[in-house]
Formats: sequence, C-alpha cells, structure tokens
Amino acid sequence: MSGDFEIVEGWTGDLDFQLNADGSPQNLTGMTVELILKKSDGEPIDTAGDVSVFDAVEGKVRYSPDPAELQSGASPLTVRWKVTDGVGKIVYWPSGAAATIHVHPI
Repeated sequence: MSGDFEIVEGWTGDLDFQLNADGSPQNLTGMTVELILKKSDGEPIDTAGDVSVFDAVEGKVRYSPDPAELQSGASPLTVRWKVTDGVGKIVYWPSGAAATIHVHPI
C-alpha cells in the first residue's frame, strides 16, 4: 500500500487498502490490524471501531470513517497500518513514507 488519496470533507464511504509484502498480498489471518491516522499537525485521530479486515488472505483492510474524522483543516492526513501477529511481532505498512489522504472542502 502506498500513495495518496483524494477525498472530500465529511466522507463516510469505506476506504479500502491492500497490504503487500515483497509485492504479494500479506496474509493477515490471525493478525490484529490497527490504523494509525494522524492530522497534519501530528495529532492522532481515534479510529477505534472503524477498521476491519475484509479479506485476510489477500491482505485487504477497510477504514470506515466517522463523519467528523476527515476534515479539510487537518489535511493532509498520514496513514499507516500497524499489524501484530500472534506472538506479538509488529510490522507497519507502509514501511517507508506514510501514505496520505488529502481532504478537500465541500
């Protein structure tokens, strides 16, 4: 997963991402996935309850934002996924520069 995303303020539609390792989908079976979403000033956005794995074998995760989470005044937002396996090892996607969500006013 990488890149930039462009959306409009107040967006509540699902945002889907695919996590890959070495060019192939990361199997997320048995793993815990969290979204680390931060405003442009570095303040975290609470995404608890808004994240799901909808295809573990293909590494597909979904963020279902609440109406107040994606505001243009906080843009650009940085996106990073934290994945913890069954023995507690943690890996982040992307491992390089964070992906971004650019939020535009209505």
